[in-house]
Amino acid sequence: MLSNSDPPALHRSPLVDTCNPDEFRETIVSTFGARGFDFGNVPQFFRASRNYLRLKSLDVAYGTCSAPYKVYFPGSAMIKQHFVARNNGRTRFGGKQFDIGPEESAVIPAWTEMTHEYEADLEQSLFRIEAPALQSKLSAVVGMPVTRDIEFVTPSLFTNPSLQRLRRMLRFMVDEFDRDDGGIPSAAMVEFEQLLIVSFLTANRHNFSELMDREQPRPAPWQVRMVEEYIHANWNQPITVEALAAAAGASTRSVFKAFRDARSCSPMAFVKGIRLTHARCLLKKPDQGATVVSVAFACGFLNAGHFARDYRRAFGELPSATLAYARHRRH
Repeated sequence: MLSNSDPPALHRSPLVDTCNPDEFRETIVSTFGARGFDFGNVPQFFRASRNYLRLKSLDVAYGTCSAPYKVYFPGSAMIKQHFVARNNGRTRFGGKQFDIGPEESAVIPAWTEMTHEYEADLEQSLFRIEAPALQSKLSAVVGMPVTRDIEFVTPSLFTNPSLQRLRRMLRFMVDEFDRDDGGIPSAAMVEFEQLLIVSFLTANRHNFSELMDREQPRPAPWQVRMVEEYIHANWNQPITVEALAAAAGASTRSVFKAFRDARSCSPMAFVKGIRLTHARCLLKKPDQGATVVSVAFACGFLNAGHFARDYRRAFGELPSATLAYARHRRH
C-alpha cells in the first residue's frame, strides 16, 4: 500500500509503459512538448512508464524511469509542481537550480523555460494548473481582479502542513479515478478540481499571499441570503467560488467568514446539507433502478462511502436503510 508521500498511481489512465528508451523519449516529447531529452546511463533492463490524467484546468502525470535523464521544456501557460515519492532530482528555471525530492519541491511559473534532471528510478507525479484558471480562483478569493502574474516563493518544503494537505488531496482525487465502481459525477469533479486549485494557492506562498491572509470586510446579511438562494437554485450544478463571489458581490473569503458567523458552517458545508436533503427525498421515493451509489452521484457526491457517512450523521441512519424501508413500504 502506498504511503501518504507516494504519488498517485493513475493506473486507469496509462500513457506509456515500455522497455524501449526511444519510445519513452518520443512520448515525453509528443505529449508534453519537450524540446530536448537526454538519457544518462541506460541500464540493460530498461523500464519506464507514464500515466496521465487531464481535467478541465489541470492535469497530473505519474511515472518512473529506470535510467537517469534530463529533459528540456519551453515556457507554457501551465504552472507546475513536482510531488516526488522516491529518489531525487533537480529543476532549473529563471537562472536558478532547485532540488526536488520527497522533502521539497519548487513551483515553476508559467511561460518559463525549464530543465529537469531525474535520478534513476525517481518516482513522482507532476501537477500542472493553467495560469488563467489559477488567476480566476485567486480573484474570487480576494475579491478583486488579479491581472499580474502570480510569483511563487521557492523552494516549497513538505514540512508545511498545507503542502502536506495538498498532497493528500491530490492522492485522494486520483484514487477516486482509479476506482472501478462507476464514473465520477461531473459536478463533484468540477468542485474537487476547484478545491485543489484553491489549496494550491494556500499551500505555496506567493506575491498575493499577504492579500489572502488579510482580514476581509464582512458581507451584509442580505449578501449571505443571496448566496443561500443561489445555492438552493443550483444545488445540482457545480458550485464555484467565482459564482459565490458574484452572488454576494464580495470575496469568497469574506463570504466564508460571514457564513461561519451566521450559520456556523462554510458555504460548501451548506451545499452538502442541501444535497443530503435532496438525496433523502430521492431515497424515500426511489426509481425502480435507484441505488445508494446512483443517488449519491446524482446529488453531486464524489465518494459513495463518504456520502453514506455524512448521510448517517445528518439523519441518524444509513442511506441503504432509508432505501430499503422505502421499498418495503411499496410492497
